[in-house]
Amino acid sequence: MRGGDEPPEDEGLVAREAFARALAKALARIDRRASAIESDLAKAQAAGELAERAALFVAAAAAAPRGTRALTAVDWTSGTAQPVEMAIDPAKGAPEQVAAIFRRARRLREGGVIARKRLAAAEEARTALGALAALLQDPEADLATLEARARLAAPREFARAAAIIAAPSRGRGNALPRPPYRKFVGEGGKLILVGRDAARNDELTLHVARPRDLWLHAKNWTGAHVVVPLPKGVTCPPGLLVQAAHLAAHFSDARSERVVEVSYVARRFVRKPRGSAPGAVVVDREKVLVLRKEDALMQSLLESEVELV
Repeated sequence: MRGGDEPPEDEGLVAREAFARALAKALARIDRRASAIESDLAKAQAAGELAERAALFVAAAAAAPRGTRALTAVDWTSGTAQPVEMAIDPAKGAPEQVAAIFRRARRLREGGVIARKRLAAAEEARTALGALAALLQDPEADLATLEARARLAAPREFARAAAIIAAPSRGRGNALPRPPYRKFVGEGGKLILVGRDAARNDELTLHVARPRDLWLHAKNWTGAHVVVPLPKGVTCPPGLLVQAAHLAAHFSDARSERVVEVSYVARRFVRKPRGSAPGAVVVDREKVLVLRKEDALMQSLLESEVELV
């Protein structure tokens, strides 16, 4: 309750300050997304440059016996003959290693087309929200109009930010713990839970997931545990399984791979050995889905994320 001599809050000012905070949060989200996309594009460029260099060694690879540790060739791109060398794994065939470099460069190049479109959209949204932040400095600016423009420019980011700002404030001592997972919406409105890090993978798998829930993980890669909550006696629909597998692949070190093996099994067949590292588990009765990633599906899943506040 306010004291008798404390002036009432200016509701208009409070609303403008809340809008400014929501704009700042939305801009921060867009900045993080743009940074991640730029990182992916840099990887694609580096892979392309490596493929161009690897092209010099195709003939040498074809003639190299197994056990070769380095390939040698001559580079004429400077106009003069320059001897060059590329280290390879002696335990693998040289032609297969060179071919793998070409395949990875091609995959990343194909993904780069979509990544550049996403980056352009992020930059457009960032410019639009930045302009709204400048307009907000005008005390005569209509707040409702600015909010409508913000939702149009960046519907996902601004809506989430506004929801956080509008949530009831909590004192530090009463702050609720953040859930150990991120939440996405799959087909039929079904939820898919994704662990936030190694320690919280354990919490999600061992303390949140029920024995009947479906558990997924990118096979032989470091990454998030993924859980699909299932009603008793219900199996996971194929479409939802593929969506969960996409999230397991995306939130792992296999993110840039086009084809990823994803392990899946009922949660009751996942156990954690005593003394094992955070996130490390043993899986019994494992099934494996060979996932060929679809960029459009992955993007729609990322956009379905539900903000947990």
